[in-house]
Amino acid sequence: MESISVRDARKEDASDIARLMVMAWPVQDFLDLHPGQTLEDFTAFIAGFVAAEGNLYSYEFTKVAVLTAADGEEKIVGAMNGYDGARYMELKRPVLEALSADTGSGGGFAEAVETEAGEFYLDSAGVDPQMRSRGIGSMLFKAMLERAASEGFKVAGLIVDEDKPAAEALYLRLGFTVTGYRDFFGHRMKHMQKNL
Repeated sequence: MESISVRDARKEDASDIARLMVMAWPVQDFLDLHPGQTLEDFTAFIAGFVAAEGNLYSYEFTKVAVLTAADGEEKIVGAMNGYDGARYMELKRPVLEALSADTGSGGGFAEAVETEAGEFYLDSAGVDPQMRSRGIGSMLFKAMLERAASEGFKVAGLIVDEDKPAAEALYLRLGFTVTGYRDFFGHRMKHMQKNL
C-alpha cells in the first residue's frame, strides 16, 4: 500500500524541488529575462539555488511530501519552503546577483517585496499535477506552520495571485486572511496572514 509523508528536504532533492516550485511561478516573466533559455534551463538554474544554502530557495528552508510505493520506491510529489521574513533581502541577494550577472538586472524580481519582518514567510509551494486533490498541500502547510511555531513565530504569511481563486480558497480554509496587497512581476498579489 502506498503512503505519503512529509520530511525535511535534503540537498539531493534539489531537482525535484525546483521542478515543483517553478510550477507555481510566473515562469514566462523569468524566461523573458533570459532570452533563448528554456523552462528546463530555468529549472536547472533554480535547482542550483535549492542545493545551496543561504538563499530563498535553499533545501534548508524546505519540506517535501514523499510518496512511498508498496515496493518501497519513493517519489517527491510536493514541496514548500518558508523562512524568516526579516531575512528576505539577505536571502534574496544571491539570487539577484546571479540574475544580474546573467541579464544585467534582476528585472521585476529586484523590485518585488514579498514579505516583512515579524512573519514566517511561506515562499513557494508546488504539488505534482498527478497528485493534486489528495491533501498534499494541506500536509505541507501543516508541517511548515508547525516549524514556524516551533521557531517562535506568531504569524505566517504568503502572497497569492488574484488570478488564482482556487489557491486563495485553500489558504482561506487553512485560516489565512487577506491583510493587504503586493506587486510581483506586475501581478497584483494578495498578502495573506495567519496567526499561529
